[in-house]
Amino acid sequence: MIAYTLKIRNKVTTRDIVVSYRATVDGEQKDLTTGSMKFDLETANVNYITNSKFVLGIVETVILRLNEECKLDKIEVDQSANRLQLQVPKLTEFRAYVQSHHLLSHVAQSCVSNGHQAINVSISTPFKLG
Repeated sequence: MIAYTLKIRNKVTTRDIVVSYRATVDGEQKDLTTGSMKFDLETANVNYITNSKFVLGIVETVILRLNEECKLDKIEVDQSANRLQLQVPKLTEFRAYVQSHHLLSHVAQSCVSNGHQAINVSISTPFKLG
């Protein structure tokens, strides 16, 4: 099993919204996949881009690009300092999305007391000074 962290970055300027992602092996800086999307601020569908479904779509895209030996372990969403922040999905929303899109075999899981598997992916928004 290869555990990895998906880092999603949102950068907003006066003209553009740039959302990039990078999947790295936990404990290393080895890239498994990277990508970015750039939107013109005037013509972008800001309501969709800032919705948690947009973030979940990025997660699904990355999961499907990697083989099942790679297990998503953590999601970090690095927000722009100004307006137009991405809506970070709640854990319950993430879990429901993973189950409904049949992605369970691609995420970190642990066995719970009743013998069932529990999704064990953490979602965070790193705090930056300045």
